Amino acid sequence: MSELSSYKIQLNQHIHTQDIVKINHYAVKNDVKMYLYRDHLIADAKKLPKILSFFLLCRKDQSLVLIIDGEDAKEVYQTITQLLDKTINTEIRKENIMETDKSILI
Repeated sequence: MSELSSYKIQLNQHIHTQDIVKINHYAVKNDVKMYLYRDHLIADAKKLPKILSFFLLCRKDQSLVLIIDGEDAKEVYQTITQLLDKTINTEIRKENIMETDKSILI
C-alpha cells in the first residue's frame, strides 16, 4: 500500500558530500520517491545535482522536511536515519496511507 510520510529534520552539522551521494544512490537503487523541502525549495533525491546544491546551501542549524512517497516509507526513513546517524535529528510530522479504491479531490 502506498504511503506518504514527512519528517522534520534538524541538521546537527554540515552534511558531507559523501552522505549526500549515499542518499542519492539509495533513492536511485531502490526506486524511492524521496524529496527534500526547505524555504520554498524542493529537491528530488534521485537527481544528484539538485540535492547537492540543496544541501550545500543549508546552514548547520537549519531544519528541512524529508518527504517519502511509496511503499514502505517507514523502512526508507529508517535507512536514511542510519545513513546520516550523527548528522541529523528527526521527528515525524505526518504519515498517510493511501487506499487504492478511494480518490482525493482538492
